[in-house]
Amino acid sequence: MNNLKETNIKKAILHIRRHLNKLLNSQDKYRKHEMFHLKSSIECLERVMNNEKTYPPMVREEIF
Repeated sequence: MNNLKETNIKKAILHIRRHLNKLLNSQDKYRKHEMFHLKSSIECLERVMNNEKTYPPMVREEIF
């Protein structure tokens, strides 16, 4: 696995963990918002694992 892919996987996992923690500690009115971010991070991780662009409409190769 190349270095950029490994870095992107680690960043995606950190994003997922952060969103899960926020989801677990959030009030009901913020849960829908956090679920959206969690879903987006999981989709990004799937794209990295499948050697696709991390953010399809963007030229960027690295996860923010």
